[in-house]
Amino acid sequence: MDPSGKMEKRFRTRKQWHNTSLVLWTLPFLILFGAFLLLSTGLLWPLVVMVSGGLFAFVRSYHRDRSVKCTYVISDDVLVLTSGKDRMEIRAEEINDASLVDRTGARNYILQRSARSGVDAKERRTMQRAYQRFCTVDIGLRSFTFGVGRGMIDRMPNARHDIVLLRLRNGHDLLLSPEYNQDMVDQIMRMLRKREESERS
Repeated sequence: MDPSGKMEKRFRTRKQWHNTSLVLWTLPFLILFGAFLLLSTGLLWPLVVMVSGGLFAFVRSYHRDRSVKCTYVISDDVLVLTSGKDRMEIRAEEINDASLVDRTGARNYILQRSARSGVDAKERRTMQRAYQRFCTVDIGLRSFTFGVGRGMIDRMPNARHDIVLLRLRNGHDLLLSPEYNQDMVDQIMRMLRKREESERS
């Protein structure tokens, strides 16, 4: 309960270091392969290239996985989303519904919605970023390995944890990544039912 007396429910966001884990898993194999080439051919440059490329990939993947911490708060009939300086208040009447979707489903949903918008590639990327502005989990919209790494991450057990898809009545849907995803969906749907009951009474 907040100081004003309103019932308040806070949700902590979840981080999953998918890209970083993939790089750390493949980096030893690259180094071993480079060392094998060094021993068999006497060439040093393949090992240098693989180590340098692996370190660069690690930095890029760490940057992608490290995100600004988000906060989700449900207070009576308002959902408040914050991410750094970005803040958004959504009232119950603005929400259509909330459901759970996995990483692959979320990615396909965003790609289909942005493709149907009829805008150019630059505006589609802007739309895709808008869907994820309060999501701390990388769903794999961009791939630097032509989809190979993305496919491997999709098969990771912790990559199958569901994300919350929040559909708004104005069509501007959002992806949210609370640690307790089902609890947040239940709270949102309870808020919507309470709103409907108050309108009927």
